[in-house]
Amino acid sequence: MLCLLNTFTIQSKFEGVPLALLFDWHIKEGAFERLTPPWLRLYITSKKGSIDNGGSVNLKLPIFGDIGIKWIVKHTEYTKYKSFTDVQIKGLFSHWKHHHNFFDFGNNSALEDKIEYDIKIGPLKGFFSRVLDNELKSMFQYRHRITKMDIDSHQRFKNPKIKNILISGSNGFIGSALMPFLTTGGYYASRLLRNKPKLVPVKEYDIAKRIYLHPSETLQSRIDDGGGFDAVINLNGDNIFGLWSKAKKKKIFDSRVKHTRSLCTNLSQMDKPPKVLVSASAIGIYGNSEKNDYNVFDDTGDFRVNNDDNNLEDNDYLSYVCSQWEEATEVAKNAGIRVVNLRTGIVLGSSGGVLKKMIILNKLKTNIVIKHDNWLSWISLDDLLRIILFCMCNDSVSGPVNAVSRNSVQFLQLTNMLEKIWKTKMNIRVSPKMIKSLLGEMSKYTILSDIKSTPGKLIANGFNFVYDDLESALRHTLGKMQ
Repeated sequence: MLCLLNTFTIQSKFEGVPLALLFDWHIKEGAFERLTPPWLRLYITSKKGSIDNGGSVNLKLPIFGDIGIKWIVKHTEYTKYKSFTDVQIKGLFSHWKHHHNFFDFGNNSALEDKIEYDIKIGPLKGFFSRVLDNELKSMFQYRHRITKMDIDSHQRFKNPKIKNILISGSNGFIGSALMPFLTTGGYYASRLLRNKPKLVPVKEYDIAKRIYLHPSETLQSRIDDGGGFDAVINLNGDNIFGLWSKAKKKKIFDSRVKHTRSLCTNLSQMDKPPKVLVSASAIGIYGNSEKNDYNVFDDTGDFRVNNDDNNLEDNDYLSYVCSQWEEATEVAKNAGIRVVNLRTGIVLGSSGGVLKKMIILNKLKTNIVIKHDNWLSWISLDDLLRIILFCMCNDSVSGPVNAVSRNSVQFLQLTNMLEKIWKTKMNIRVSPKMIKSLLGEMSKYTILSDIKSTPGKLIANGFNFVYDDLESALRHTLGKMQ
């Protein structure tokens, strides 16, 4: 009996991107991870071979905890600079074949993704096919946006002296997105990890080299070839979400300040120190008080935290932590390393942070409204990755850098925008007082924070934002462009 397959096709033209550049980007390590939408928790568990030699990839889509759907895909029909195909060997579909077709237009190129699939679910096949086509449309629009943005970013921001990069905090919300962003850009990336698991599977898949460092060891001793790194990116820091007990606050401090101090000491003692260290910080350094209503904090001025204030740790804990965090990088500066202290705002990405915690509301068509006029300085996750690359490659950038959008918003604007995008049916109104009662001290530095800052150094040095307005940033990461 003849089986009529469903077909989904999407095409995009890439202006100023030669065919070879577009094709090569897709076969680099990390391309799959970079192209997987943040709202889809699909990941690689293992792989054999590569796209150009008939390799296969084992995937998993988690459902609950470690329980999930396994998917095995084989690479076939590879023709360099023309096409390759992914065929399902085992998985959810009775048939799945994904054709990647590339076209040459001189200095421009084009990409076509064509998927042939079939699902055996009887009379409901038509309904589920329409649902799947809509999901595929959102997914592949996202993939093409990411491809264009990343290739453009790596063409704009580059430094021939930087190739080998060490990342500390590579498994967190930002680090897990940064790693494939860098590897698909052609960088050799390594993860700095503190605790080696007792049982590590021999063939556990990773797109980067792992360097395990015991507190008693030096980083120099863990480098196999005795060489070094051109750049180091420090993103280490325990998640600030949760009730701030004494133990939690100590973990927040130690994971940032003590770790950074130890890392910088290691870097300063290397035979060949890195050229640059991009180290995380936060706009929380500016403090969180009622006086902020009249201040816009810029990173081009002479702002200094009053560390002589003995009450700072008690009165504004996050400001205290951030000031100590940045001070911990002085060891690296004194060793001649260019240091960038990246003061991030609220990072918007559906794979983590505040937005991930609100995703469940999207599914329930519900929105929480807090009547509060506090300012939020935010940045889209993808622009933050580009900022890290920009700061790493630009020799003229050093010191504090506000990693925020040019367009701060008030909290009510954020909730109103989510209501618009999610098309909510019900709004739950919560008072700031109730938030403080539920979340305690932590709420002061997250949902109820009130800091308006501007990216002065980024603007002065010619950085271009891709998602500079709130609506486009949210629609991009939530996959709701229409």
